Amino acid sequence: MHQLTATDATHVLSEAGSHVSRIIDGYVFDPAGATVDLESVLEWLAPRIEHSPVFRSRIRRVPADLDYPYWAPDADFDLRNHVTVEPARAPGWPAVRDRIVEICGTRLASERPPWEVLVVTDVSGVDRVPDGACVVVLKIHHAVGDGMATVELARELFAAQPLPAGAGYRDVSSRVAFGRAVLRIPGNALRFARGSLRAQGLTRAAARAAASGEIQTPRFRWPMTRFNRTHGGGITFDVVTFDLAEIRALRSRHPGIAVTDVIAAVVGDAMSSYLRADGEVPPGSLGGKVSYSLRGAVDSDSGNNFVVLSVDLYTDVEDPVERLRAIHDSMASEKRRFAHPAVAELSGALDVAPAVYVNWLVWRRSRLPIGRGETVSLGNTMLSNVPRGAENMRFLGGRAVESFGILGVGDGSRLNHYVVSVGDRLTVTFAADPDAMPDPERYADALRRAYRTVVDAHLGEAEAAHLGEVDQA
Repeated sequence: MHQLTATDATHVLSEAGSHVSRIIDGYVFDPAGATVDLESVLEWLAPRIEHSPVFRSRIRRVPADLDYPYWAPDADFDLRNHVTVEPARAPGWPAVRDRIVEICGTRLASERPPWEVLVVTDVSGVDRVPDGACVVVLKIHHAVGDGMATVELARELFAAQPLPAGAGYRDVSSRVAFGRAVLRIPGNALRFARGSLRAQGLTRAAARAAASGEIQTPRFRWPMTRFNRTHGGGITFDVVTFDLAEIRALRSRHPGIAVTDVIAAVVGDAMSSYLRADGEVPPGSLGGKVSYSLRGAVDSDSGNNFVVLSVDLYTDVEDPVERLRAIHDSMASEKRRFAHPAVAELSGALDVAPAVYVNWLVWRRSRLPIGRGETVSLGNTMLSNVPRGAENMRFLGGRAVESFGILGVGDGSRLNHYVVSVGDRLTVTFAADPDAMPDPERYADALRRAYRTVVDAHLGEAEAAHLGEVDQA
């Protein structure tokens, strides 16, 4: 019996109202003349879903949610229930984007394995994408894992050759799961008590480290904006493409600067200019919630193995060069904080909590007055940069030419950004609540202008420094 961890189960227990717990990854493939229809896609996927049991297993909840759900094999599994293949409704990107929006806000069926694939064929009239390309969208429940985990699953689906079949999960009936949950109540309570004492000690250790200057505690509170109020229920998104080689050239001139630092600077600039254009000037710098993977640093059985850094975007600093360096320092400070043993161990403290406690936390959070007051916690927008390695992926023999990902939006988080690179292209996909951003094309333009501001300022500074060295010589 394979049971979800508390961290993974939270994504099941928290689905309510307009909140849909899913990850959406998109891949653009050039099929190179291959036939792309339902039968050919099913034939391609059939042997590839055998490697990971998650593709053929559903999430079975325990009655009354007395314990965390289990993975259970789907005895009635039918691949056709998970795959949709259809031609683009019209030339151009908007037709493809609008079709993807339709699946963003719908829940995955609870009675089936929690994933779907949408293949849009015969795509044409899209810049930098060859006519006849197909867009393949993998939608998967967040309980399966975070962005890193879902990319690993995508590599299985889009492997040039199928990987060896893996062992499946052992079944567990609802009756057995409920009985096991009752028997485990005393042990879970004791484990929780011990874990709580341990967490208190770790909290004190982290506080001592902060007091001594060994680590720095971020601000955590940031000015309220329209993007941090209550979610209206809808979603819109778009994709902006940048030249990755240009960003790498910038990094080579400024050692230590990472791609995420650059995009954080671009996002902060774009958000500020977008808000200012409507007369909304935040009283101080905006902050970013930056996902940071703990894989390899923390021992965890969870598919969701990441933390959220609270990073100052320094939107109140005018000089783009100074601003990027300050963002880099803020990002590095947060990474050092989570590298501290006490803070790192605290990040997994939830996994000792019983399901009833996590249910209570979910219920309590759903009743918090989100979107009110003058500040918001952690940051004003989410930023996630997940390495893809998509250039090695294949679909019906065709290569991947671009990729994107769509983060969800919700109460308090109505504008989020997902960063992906394939070859020399880096895409920033922003997802927004239409009530907060009725004109996404204006924000896309703001991102492009901000990118040029950040990149040109740094490349210009490097050129000026080079000329200075020549003059001195």
